[in-house]
Amino acid sequence: MGPASDSFAIKLIRDFHAAQRPIAMVCHAPAILRDVKSAQGTHLVKGVSLTGFKNDEDTEIELLHHLPFSLEDELKGRGARYLSKANWEPNVVVDGPLMTGQSPASAAPLAAALAERLKG
Repeated sequence: MGPASDSFAIKLIRDFHAAQRPIAMVCHAPAILRDVKSAQGTHLVKGVSLTGFKNDEDTEIELLHHLPFSLEDELKGRGARYLSKANWEPNVVVDGPLMTGQSPASAAPLAAALAERLKG
């Protein structure tokens, strides 16, 4: 259980995605996408380009062995096209309403991308 399997958050993301409303997440937040399914019952991330905190970053700060699962591995395992850059480099990936940032360095560019989306 825990935040990555919170039914309210999962429903909220599914509803926002269906309505094409922007969904922005950075660092480990995309872990919630692990259990989100589309109305057709497939994983929402299947075939979707995204990013999030990568295994190499978790390992570098000795966090990977404290986490219940690897965000990178779980999303790839559900069919996501996981895109990453060098550790700690800003990286924002936008695919439809889903907007993701790789690490803390991605927070500001992700916020700017979200602000632009909300303007339009």
